[in-house]
Amino acid sequence: MAASTLLLLWVLVSECSCGSTNPDQKNINAEPGQNIILPCRVADSRPVIVVEWTRNDLGSQSVYLYRDAQFDQLNQHPRYKNRVELQDREMKDGDVSLTLRNVMSDDRGTYECRVVHANAARKINLGPISIINLDVAPREFLSVFVWITVFSSVLVAEVSLKHLRCLCFL
Repeated sequence: MAASTLLLLWVLVSECSCGSTNPDQKNINAEPGQNIILPCRVADSRPVIVVEWTRNDLGSQSVYLYRDAQFDQLNQHPRYKNRVELQDREMKDGDVSLTLRNVMSDDRGTYECRVVHANAARKINLGPISIINLDVAPREFLSVFVWITVFSSVLVAEVSLKHLRCLCFL
């Protein structure tokens, strides 16, 4: 095993705290070609030593990995090369949101943000602190979908209202 991997494992086992028992979950809709932000914020002010953005369908490769005070390109999935970066490289106020440039339909999926803090109590929770469900569709499709949804809701509401009126007269 590489020395940096052993160091990361030692940090995880001995001095870290990461994740959350209740991750923040969001749905984001995007169009191909857009630049978007996948939001993730750490609640406490301790220094962050690892930030990892993953998608479960990428296997062991990550979307973005920050460790050893730098961006780690070795374990990054090729699809995300030169397309992702932390929105705030200094991670001020716990902001570890990820900017994804030139969104493509292949980017559709569920993204998870995990964080490891330095000098923490000996408590480990490797769960995500943020889960983002990203849907990517062309503008025309999104517009039609929204119109159908609104139309269906109005129609259902109207049918329900008429049905209730009928019940009232029975």
